[in-house]
Amino acid sequence: MKKIIAGGIFLFIAAAVSFAGDAAVLVDSGFSADGAYYIFGQYGKTDKSFQGWAEIYTVDVAGNDYVDGGVFRVKPSAVTFNKNGKEVFDSLAGQNFNAIKKYGCNPAKPDQVLYIREDEKKSSLDEIVFKDFVSSLSKDQAYYHVRLVPEYVGSGIKTKSSFVINLEKRDADGTVLARQVIGTPSVKRSGVTGYKIERIVCDNSGKNIVFIVEKTVEDKTGTNIRYMIEAAALNSDFFLNLAEHNDSDAK
Repeated sequence: MKKIIAGGIFLFIAAAVSFAGDAAVLVDSGFSADGAYYIFGQYGKTDKSFQGWAEIYTVDVAGNDYVDGGVFRVKPSAVTFNKNGKEVFDSLAGQNFNAIKKYGCNPAKPDQVLYIREDEKKSSLDEIVFKDFVSSLSKDQAYYHVRLVPEYVGSGIKTKSSFVINLEKRDADGTVLARQVIGTPSVKRSGVTGYKIERIVCDNSGKNIVFIVEKTVEDKTGTNIRYMIEAAALNSDFFLNLAEHNDSDAK
């Protein structure tokens, strides 16, 4: 079973090893064939108690929520003392192999990866821009504009935070053709003091999109890096051609 897992179900992406603290390793399993589900995981070892831990999450893309019965975790404990995170993760994935396999998820192909944060110094508030990944508008190329908008109350371990992601599709002149707000601002996360979009991927159809977000978490053990997902099925405005947009605006 470990051979199967190592052979292609999961793609491992290492977090920056230079981070001083408990930095998770992201495990990106990708979309199901129909784009309805997305699976990711993370693992690590606590910085001071040296206890391994691992998590796997199955996401309902349209609902932007975890699937019931699709979340698997091993918390750090005396049982995982001196076990590295990958060992704990492999065991967790093996124990839940059938539950994971039924979704048939595969990591994104290169043309499905829309953005990767390569500059560690890039501000979380900087706008992200990339070309239309579904179709062009007549002779003009359209562009997607992404901006993460966080909200923080308090500081340190007492912080309560949330965010939304504003997604727009614009033509070459900057006219907004489609707009969608992604996220759950009503969810207030304790101790999360920072968010950064790590990467953006779409499914084969281009109709479903996932934002992998790095979050900085402050707790009694110190500063930790974790990952989370915001997912969405794009609304129909994103797939209108230029003529259809003009007709819509004229009505």
